Amino acid sequence: MSPDTSRRRQARMALEWPVISWLTLVWVLLWGEFSVGNILAGLAISVAIIRVFPLPPIDFAGRVHPWRLAVLIYAFFRDLVLSSIQVAGVVLRFGHQPVNSVLVVPMRTRSELALMLTSEIVSLVPGSLLIEIAREDWTIQIHVLETLSLDDVEAARQRVWAEEERVVRALGSAEDIARIEQPPPALPAHIRRATTNGAEPT
Repeated sequence: MSPDTSRRRQARMALEWPVISWLTLVWVLLWGEFSVGNILAGLAISVAIIRVFPLPPIDFAGRVHPWRLAVLIYAFFRDLVLSSIQVAGVVLRFGHQPVNSVLVVPMRTRSELALMLTSEIVSLVPGSLLIEIAREDWTIQIHVLETLSLDDVEAARQRVWAEEERVVRALGSAEDIARIEQPPPALPAHIRRATTNGAEPT
């Protein structure tokens, strides 16, 4: 086995374990019981899923920054709780018709791993749902709940960019970190105006 092949295999395994851990956590939460047997069963099922549906090859050119990774994890669970409360408030407002938007957000990162992780985290937080990732122009398209004004639309984009920054600072290379320190990219003219009620952007 060549050194390059060995490094690629090690990088692939390093990416698989966070996915296995996450799938195991989801399994335990679904069963609602933190027992040894439940954790082992979740772990076995997660490994089986990874083997049957292997991850596509993604180069990891950055490095792990432990403190920034802790900030990323904390921010994710914080947003998870706060957004769940906000979505519950919208749902419990009987007779209220939410105004939703489909947004295209141009990203600063040029790391496929950072793009994927940012998209997944944004989609896992209640109130936003990933629709499409376009690696050709490094944009993501999301559906956002309750965007009553253009200020709400801009705030939703700012949340995506903030998540992107946390991901890159936690796992990115020096080059990618330099990119996210630049101002967010301007929106293309054809998507500057957000459309509402679930319509596709024009």
